[in-house]
Amino acid sequence: MTSHLADDALARLSRPGAVPAQHQRHLDDCPDCRTRMAVWQGIGDAARADAVEQTVAVPAFDVLMGPALAAAGQQGETPAPEAVAPPPRPARRFAPHGFAEPWRLAGLLALRQAALLPRIWAPLSALGIVGAALLAATFTQERVALRVFGGAVVLLMLFGALLVASPRRDPRRELLFTLPVPPAAVFLARLTVVLCVDMALALACSALVDGPGWRTVVASWLGESLLAASLALALSVRFAPAVGAAAGGTLWLLGLLSGPEGMFTTPFQDLLGALLSTTPWTLVLALALLGWAATAMRRADGAAASD
Repeated sequence: MTSHLADDALARLSRPGAVPAQHQRHLDDCPDCRTRMAVWQGIGDAARADAVEQTVAVPAFDVLMGPALAAAGQQGETPAPEAVAPPPRPARRFAPHGFAEPWRLAGLLALRQAALLPRIWAPLSALGIVGAALLAATFTQERVALRVFGGAVVLLMLFGALLVASPRRDPRRELLFTLPVPPAAVFLARLTVVLCVDMALALACSALVDGPGWRTVVASWLGESLLAASLALALSVRFAPAVGAAAGGTLWLLGLLSGPEGMFTTPFQDLLGALLSTTPWTLVLALALLGWAATAMRRADGAAASD
């Protein structure tokens, strides 16, 4: 049985140039590797096309000075330097394809990151969220049902964020620096896939919790889950995955015990209720933490380039 080419090998082979004969034979015989190779080539072509649009071509030295030097050799005198007009800046494309190019590249990145994530992650998330919704539907007290379902959703989204935020233990971490796009873009594409899948499952399953109503159920977990996930993600990328896991787990536990619809009454109940509720300020804080994490990936890109 012929083994498939790894994604890092396909990323290198997708760059312009001849493919080695042994790899070409494998690609001719393997439809799966050909399909994945086409995706990598699409990512590279989209990134290079966007870069060419913003690049000004600089003529070579012999093109600029060749005619003047030839004339000087024929006349035996040194010519006065002539002002050379800079080449015209390429016009930006305003065709619909030009507008669609960044979205095409983002879509390709998201598809590849979805393929690189562990296959067991999506089924486990779906099973956990559906199971939590069915369990919450068995409780007659709305407060308990909201806390059970909301706590499960927050915990699963926290696990998803930690999955994204552990690139040092990812065997494919080198792909962040071999793709023709910044590592921060790859990082955000993977984060988008994980959060969108978890949120779509949670939004759909919120309708299974009877009593409070769909809006109330969504509000019980949305702000808290985004804040816990973004906090764990930012601290994991900035410091270490263990730090992010500890911070996110602590926030989840505090919300479960004494947050909105919490199990116990504590002196911190009002503060946690305001912090973990679904409000514009909670969403802004979550976005700020995600931006802080993405900035760390940009610095990692600069460090890799300097090395």
